[in-house]
Amino acid sequence: MLTFRNLKIGVAILLLCAVPMGRTNGCGVYYFHDEYRMVFFNPALVGEAATHSLHLIYGIPFYYEPSDPEKKDYQRNCQEWADYLGKEVRVQDVQKVIYDTTPDLVLSAMEEKGLVDLFPGNTFVKKILQPEHADALEYLDLALRSEFTHFADTDPWMLQEDNFSFDNKLKLLVSKAEQKIKTVKDAFLKRRYAFQLVVQSRYTGKGAQSLKYCDEYFPLNRPGSVLMPWAQLHKAEILPSEKQDESAYILSRVFDLCESKKYRVHHLVVRDNLVKALKLTQNKQEQSTILALLGYRNPGQNLDNLKRIAALNPASHYLPQLLVREINKIEDWLLTPKVTFFDESDHFYGDVDGVDFMPSENRGLLMKDIPYLKKNLAKDLAYARQLRSLFESLLKNPRFPAKSFAHLAVAHLYYLDHQPARAKQHLDQITAKEDPRIQLQKSLIQLLILPDLMDIQTPRAKAEIADLFHQILIHADLLESRLRIYPKLMLYFSRLYQQKGDIVTAGLMYNRSSAIPISSEDRWGTYYYSQISYFDRFASMEDLDQLINLVSKTSKNPFEKLLTDSLNIQEVQEFSYDWAYDRMNESEDIRSFLPSIEQLYDLKGTMAFRQDRLKEALAAFEHLPDTYWRDNYEFADYLKHDIFVDTQHFPWHGKQQKPINKIAVLKKMIALQEKASKPGAQQAEAAYCLANAYFNTTLWGNSWMMFSYGKYNYCLYGWVSNEHAPFQRLSKEYFEEYLQMKRAVSYYKMVLNSKPDDELAARTTYMLGHCEKYATVGNGYLNYGVSEEEYKRFFSPVFLTFRDKYRHTAAFKECLKSCPELADYFKSR
Repeated sequence: MLTFRNLKIGVAILLLCAVPMGRTNGCGVYYFHDEYRMVFFNPALVGEAATHSLHLIYGIPFYYEPSDPEKKDYQRNCQEWADYLGKEVRVQDVQKVIYDTTPDLVLSAMEEKGLVDLFPGNTFVKKILQPEHADALEYLDLALRSEFTHFADTDPWMLQEDNFSFDNKLKLLVSKAEQKIKTVKDAFLKRRYAFQLVVQSRYTGKGAQSLKYCDEYFPLNRPGSVLMPWAQLHKAEILPSEKQDESAYILSRVFDLCESKKYRVHHLVVRDNLVKALKLTQNKQEQSTILALLGYRNPGQNLDNLKRIAALNPASHYLPQLLVREINKIEDWLLTPKVTFFDESDHFYGDVDGVDFMPSENRGLLMKDIPYLKKNLAKDLAYARQLRSLFESLLKNPRFPAKSFAHLAVAHLYYLDHQPARAKQHLDQITAKEDPRIQLQKSLIQLLILPDLMDIQTPRAKAEIADLFHQILIHADLLESRLRIYPKLMLYFSRLYQQKGDIVTAGLMYNRSSAIPISSEDRWGTYYYSQISYFDRFASMEDLDQLINLVSKTSKNPFEKLLTDSLNIQEVQEFSYDWAYDRMNESEDIRSFLPSIEQLYDLKGTMAFRQDRLKEALAAFEHLPDTYWRDNYEFADYLKHDIFVDTQHFPWHGKQQKPINKIAVLKKMIALQEKASKPGAQQAEAAYCLANAYFNTTLWGNSWMMFSYGKYNYCLYGWVSNEHAPFQRLSKEYFEEYLQMKRAVSYYKMVLNSKPDDELAARTTYMLGHCEKYATVGNGYLNYGVSEEEYKRFFSPVFLTFRDKYRHTAAFKECLKSCPELADYFKSR
């Protein structure tokens, strides 16, 4: 026989073998709504723990979130037991036995007469073991067996034994409960047996019997016991289809009468049935509850519904939370596209009531016009003003109790309307004696209206910003954890400082917000590059000098500390299914968002190299050790070929080279520039080596990482228009140099103008044809969108000159051997 005890051991083994399940997909990275949604009005400002799951959270839950984390319903049930047994029974002792200990352990102790040993000093155990409470002990045994039967219906070893027959075990329990309810005289126990019959009859297919006992012992008009809404939930779930309006009405009453079933009810109710159920309500409170449930299930505008609730029951327990939800929607509509650059063109896997909320990146920064937004933003702002009017009317209503909350809401809506003075008037109504959550939201709004009150570039503004961020961080544990509000504030202010042209501040704040998804791929790269990516895309050389000075400072003011201190827990803590650091090595410290001095000097040198300011590039690189490009990032893999040779001598056809030392490369290039600038025998050879160097450091060369930190296939498919794509600056500012090989071509032409010997002239002419082909159709792998056939068909007219003038050279013969397509081309001409 399988006992309670050994089954528990088997289940424990299964739990130890369980593997956590994460979010996976086969079509690339995607985000849940709440990971990117801009929300600054804290949902945790209102609502008890039981309705926490009903905040405006779009994300699909990957785990069951209990509706009653504070266990208020359990406490009610335990209180009923304590009241029944006598005042000497402590409620916490009842809970210890019924809820805090597994049923199998209690049942095993009961079988072995060991309850007292298992619960020494427990007043509930002491009382229920007394002879006069034998009937209560018998009921407790049945109730625990019922719970265990539901829990243990797993047959983990696939034995198909009778011991695992869920239906047979429940039928035995139902039979015993039917016998006891006929004989027991105690009203308390009779109702308890009736509850077991409601529940277990449902699961054994006796729906009519379940309804019978529910109507007889737990009618809706007899509130009091927590068993009543629990039983009514079962009734609502088994009513026939023609009574779904009644079912919806019952569900709304269950929602209002207990805590532990709120989450379940929210997922069960159907909108149309709820609307029909309004005619069954008995009073204004019941009507307002149904309207609240309708509001919780509405992802769109809900103002008319809120007005009805406010008119019916301004003191509704659910009204403040529903009002917060409405503010959060407006924030999302007004702020998310402008801060994250998401728009309607991308797609999320799934939608909410047919509305696709997941977009993709468009063009631009905060100050730019995103095409579809102009009309929608005007409508959303008008809607925000209507909602603000509702709040202002509630402030005048003596029956609405949450006055401080309403002042904060009005202030926040004025912030969204860019009326900081009016917002401040309402914030001034919040005293220092208010709840910490109220104070936290006040600080949030003060921070948000500050850019409309003063220039955020001034020392005074920066000091206030640092202080407000500090105040928010102190109480950040009171923020809605799933929304990651603190790092979103960093992203928001990063955009504002970028508008001001302060790239250093904007970039450091941007890095601090790295847990927040934005619509671009710039955060999908390596950890090393993520620390400098923003500055690579937007910074000037002067910005980098300023940043290097800031990072190097030993004594910083509060604002500078805000920018450079290690990430706090609010910024480091990732979403449960966040992708921000998927490619990060476990040994790397995600708190180190700040670029190192070495990274910044390498970036500065790279930027100077792009601008052909070779001496400045060398000066920057000389701050780094010779081994830097061997030991960091991906340099050793992509900077290991001689950049001074032409395509016919690429080392991948021969011996591998050591990782390039940028210092040595720059010194040689500077020396070659000096030689190439002077006419003479060495000019042609020097110019040829420089041309090769410039070619090999373009997208098409073998050491492109001298110029860029990465290479993406999409870079030649319109990446110029995507301002926030990784490495977009290379096409926007350096398109001719990096993709069209302008500098290489100019030096190849210098070679020919220097009247070189035929062998060098042949190689130079070949490379000019090579450059023209890459500039026109790419290389057939990373290309401009041309087909493979188009790539193969294209040959520069320069190649005809190469054949006609230099067919006698060794260089010509060598090129034909390594390029059969070229040989075929010549045969066709």
